[in-house]
Amino acid sequence: MSVQSEMLPSMPYPTTYPAVAADQHAADLAGRPCPRLTGPNELARRLAELDEQYIRAQFVELDELSASRDGGTQAVRKLMADGRLPQPAYRLDDGTDMVAGDFFAPLDAAGGVEALPEWFRSRYMSAARRLGLPDGPAEADEQWTEYLSGGYGVCLKRATPESIAEKALYITTIERLLVNPQPGDTSWADELRTTVDALAAIERPGALLDPPRWGGPMSPQWYGAYLRAYFPQAFTSPTGVAS
Repeated sequence: MSVQSEMLPSMPYPTTYPAVAADQHAADLAGRPCPRLTGPNELARRLAELDEQYIRAQFVELDELSASRDGGTQAVRKLMADGRLPQPAYRLDDGTDMVAGDFFAPLDAAGGVEALPEWFRSRYMSAARRLGLPDGPAEADEQWTEYLSGGYGVCLKRATPESIAEKALYITTIERLLVNPQPGDTSWADELRTTVDALAAIERPGALLDPPRWGGPMSPQWYGAYLRAYFPQAFTSPTGVAS
């Protein structure tokens, strides 16, 4: 039996895969509907199809976006290969690299690839100070490296230094709250709910197959769906409506 029905009857289980991923026409040996008996290859095909639909809806093809840039696609790919621009967010089965539609916004704001590293570090440090983060030059360098990896293009709606600093603040705050959970305390519950909602507001929902890509739960799951399930009272208003 599922964990939900066996162990957690009163707690909403954090669903991460939609029901349509399973074959709704599958039947057991008695002829009863049983999506649970979907074959592994069919399930993988359905998940992959939903995964690609999300990626194509949220991102654009790198070659298409970079065609009009100076030097065209070849020059852009060379900059990415040399570690001067972020790596793609996703790669499809046919080899198509996908990036956010505003992929070049930081580069244009910085005024060119030569100025991009310092522009990024300066903006990150300024945002960190404004948000009360203790981050210094070493942390700014680490975030620049993470930015170049392309990971922030996967998880943030806008992969800017400011959004990256915001995410750092929200995750630090959530981790602090989880050191000593007090779901019965109104102040604790309000801060958790406000922070989780703020993080969700700057993050993308994520592709279905992101967890196996990254080797574990993604931020929207771990800091979103799971926390909402573990501490439901923190996310439910007095009228019983979930936030």
